[in-house]
Amino acid sequence: MAVTSSSPKAGTGRLLRYSVEVGLASLLSYWAATRLWSTAHQRYEEGQLGGMWAAISTIFVIRECKRESAIAAIARMSATLISFVFCLAYLAFLPFHAWGLALLVGLSVLVPGLIGRPGDEATAAITTTVVMVVAGLNPHGAWKQPLLRLADTAIGVAAGLVTLVIVHQIGKWTGRGSGPPPDRSPTSQAG
Repeated sequence: MAVTSSSPKAGTGRLLRYSVEVGLASLLSYWAATRLWSTAHQRYEEGQLGGMWAAISTIFVIRECKRESAIAAIARMSATLISFVFCLAYLAFLPFHAWGLALLVGLSVLVPGLIGRPGDEATAAITTTVVMVVAGLNPHGAWKQPLLRLADTAIGVAAGLVTLVIVHQIGKWTGRGSGPPPDRSPTSQAG
């Protein structure tokens, strides 16, 4: 695989900064989800799942620049809200079933396209799959899963954005915030 000038690998310093941003943001989101949010409201296993989900949401959000990160944050929350509506409506009345999973995944792909958010289809479908399967693993109170994953996603998105703002501010203070950032869009990472 060739390294292009738009790849984060093109500049070791930029790649190092990106890896630190992602690592710190993941730590912040995991900590917030497992220590601040879940300890008062959930069992240990649920808290760990929430921490993982928050960290994944954080990783999804951190992009090349603040503008792209804000767009990714909106996409992540939009997809999660779509999944939230379908999963909550289903799990409030019915238990997990593979056919229910298939129906909701299909709707999670269809609706973003219909409401003008075609880039959110895969994320909404993945979110729906996780929520439904976890609900199947823990059928008692399965209807809570969409609520918990919505909260975890919000924690992860917030942690990602806060970390980027802090890192950017530190870069300004140290004079290392100048220069073009690496291209970390999903399309530049393919291949």
